[in-house]
Amino acid sequence: MVKCNVCRSLIEKSIYISEGNLSITSLCETYPQKTEVFFCHHCSHLQTTEIQNIDEYYDQTYKILIDTEEEDQLYQVINNKKIFRIDHQVQVLLEKLTLPEKAFVLDYGCAKSATLKKLVQHRPDITPHLFDVSEMYIPFWKKFAGPENWSLYSLKPEWNEYFDLVTSFFALEHVVDPKVMMCKIIDLLKPGGFFYCIVPNVYTNIADFAVLDHVNHFSELSLQFLLEEAGFQSITIDTNVHNGAFVIVAQKPPFSVKKLSPLVSQQNVETISGRVKDMASYWGGISQKVREFEEKHKNAKENAIYGSGFYGTFIATCLKEFERVKYFIDQNPYRQGKLLLEKPIIAPSNLSDEIQVVYVGLNPQNASNIIESVDCWKEKNYLYFYL
Repeated sequence: MVKCNVCRSLIEKSIYISEGNLSITSLCETYPQKTEVFFCHHCSHLQTTEIQNIDEYYDQTYKILIDTEEEDQLYQVINNKKIFRIDHQVQVLLEKLTLPEKAFVLDYGCAKSATLKKLVQHRPDITPHLFDVSEMYIPFWKKFAGPENWSLYSLKPEWNEYFDLVTSFFALEHVVDPKVMMCKIIDLLKPGGFFYCIVPNVYTNIADFAVLDHVNHFSELSLQFLLEEAGFQSITIDTNVHNGAFVIVAQKPPFSVKKLSPLVSQQNVETISGRVKDMASYWGGISQKVREFEEKHKNAKENAIYGSGFYGTFIATCLKEFERVKYFIDQNPYRQGKLLLEKPIIAPSNLSDEIQVVYVGLNPQNASNIIESVDCWKEKNYLYFYL
């Protein structure tokens, strides 16, 4: 039995355990541990057993977008124009919040804090502050924030009720105790200050269900419960403005109010439970689907995988004859030229006509549309596999 990370209810058994003893992290690295997922029937929270020695992992091993200052993730491509995630995140934040002049802003769990850096370029009156649990990002911080505004491993006591805004971009899903994090954040905010957060939405990007280092897979219900219990009010959770993610805005009350115990609709929980069972079934059978396709087309000697993210890495780990894969393909220029599982990552335009099969490692919700939009493949006769 385990306790729910959000409401502390007991969860008797897992709903999913991965095959073998090899899982995939959000950095598309394999890790020697099973992925085991639990569902809470009280608040509808999904959670995964954390990585062993998790504090050391984030301090020393987890290196996200650290190769260069500019490195970013490709958010989407519209009419052949590439839109990167940091640009999109800043645009949405500016649309959702009106920050006061000379606001004090803290990026909590910030890594290299590229979003806050770009926000400061739009709003140079903002004073940026940074907090993380690893020293490896300090070279990036030095370029836009003074060391008096950094904190490592533990928060500065003088930061209590100090900030107009605390942000968290794709960090809360990694935290073993999100309740503690929320209590810390509300203490950091001035009365009336705002918390702005983005976390994955497993219900629109099913990959999140199987990501090993994502300890938490939130629903709207479990997010609402978490934030209300911490004492936040005026909570909005937007499911549309960022693909595959929840965008949350919540306010610390401007004056002291009595906290109420969050209420959860059990009818809504049961509806979510049905969707969760479908996801568990999907991940329980997808490996076999990949292998059946591979066996059916075993005479295809040269194959490629489109997508060098989680989905593409997952497909690679399912294949019995991975040596037949010659390339990973990615439209993100920051990925091109690198290696994934010792295979080169190339642009779609560089794919050889000798390739016969392309395994599409993309979110199934929009994979076919993305492939159809690759102009340089319009006249190609590749055989595609979709998850």
